[in-house]
Amino acid sequence: MISRKAALAAAAVVVVAASTAGCTSASTADSSNKNQGEVVRVIDGDTLVVNFEDQELTVRLLNVDTPETKDPNKPVECLGPEATDFIEDALPPGSTVTLEFDVEREDRYGRTLAGVYDADDRLINAEVARQGLGIPVTYEPNAKFRPPVDAAYEEARDNQAGMYDADVACTVPAMVDALEQTAEQAAAQAEGSSVATAASAAAAVLALARTADTAFDVLDAGAKAGTSMMWAALSDAEKTAFKERAAAAKTQVHERHETLVSIQNERQAVEDEAQRVAAEAEAERAAAAQAEEDRKAAEAAQAEANRVAAEQAEANRIAAEQAEANRRAATPQYVAPPAPEYVAPPAQSGPPGYTGPRCYAPGGQSWRPC
Repeated sequence: MISRKAALAAAAVVVVAASTAGCTSASTADSSNKNQGEVVRVIDGDTLVVNFEDQELTVRLLNVDTPETKDPNKPVECLGPEATDFIEDALPPGSTVTLEFDVEREDRYGRTLAGVYDADDRLINAEVARQGLGIPVTYEPNAKFRPPVDAAYEEARDNQAGMYDADVACTVPAMVDALEQTAEQAAAQAEGSSVATAASAAAAVLALARTADTAFDVLDAGAKAGTSMMWAALSDAEKTAFKERAAAAKTQVHERHETLVSIQNERQAVEDEAQRVAAEAEAERAAAAQAEEDRKAAEAAQAEANRVAAEQAEANRIAAEQAEANRRAATPQYVAPPAPEYVAPPAQSGPPGYTGPRCYAPGGQSWRPC
């Protein structure tokens, strides 16, 4: 894959017919070599040092401004290093350049203000804009190179180059695209989740929502500050469109999260109800089991009490019998006199041949007819 720096270098050295259309040629301004110089070094995307008339001049490209890289009080801006790389590749040290001046030749910092043409008569001021690495600017009264820079910048806009390149992560289009991709990821998480996976999906989308919030805050801060060249490069309509897209993407992510949280809460409510019902059923089962245990324990206790009572009754009976036996043993027993010895009556005591009733005398020894 060709690196971005290599691509910029190729763009810098290839002569494109459109690159010179509308540009004022150095030869038309002055056909002599009195405006020619030699590049000593490049400072940044819109400033270089040129050996001109035996003195080193710090030359500031007119009517174009590139992202900051050298200000110690500001962070390096998006595409600032790329703009510097482009100038370094287009105008390496020792390159011959032609300087063309406007109304005012120097700025308040003592820098020489000029349009800079390379050996192929390309206006580098415009080439920087054509790559989308700089924006058109005018500091009156110097406006000589504004038309070619404007035309080149419109090409960058049409070709979505540089500051319009959605493949460059720090550009506004790229950041808005990233936000929309975050919204798409959130949508995929939400659509691919089920009631069972809502909790994990909600956590994942929450992380995406935080990412979206951070990205939106960066975009919003840049838009409000108005100092970022990424925003300065955009028209008011473009700014509005990008901010609306970013806000919509952020809203979509949060809506997806809220939907998943709602699903999760509903699922939790169902689970809580199921747990409540299960807990009640378990409590009823435990109560029934306890009641059964209590019944069995009561029956066992009653049986034991009955057994103890029976044993006690039996012990009491035995004790009573023993007491009765002891009482009897202690009480003198009546001894009946022996029965008199039976003496058989005589075979016959009455008149011979009498068979009638007999009345025995005491002792049964004799009888008489009755």
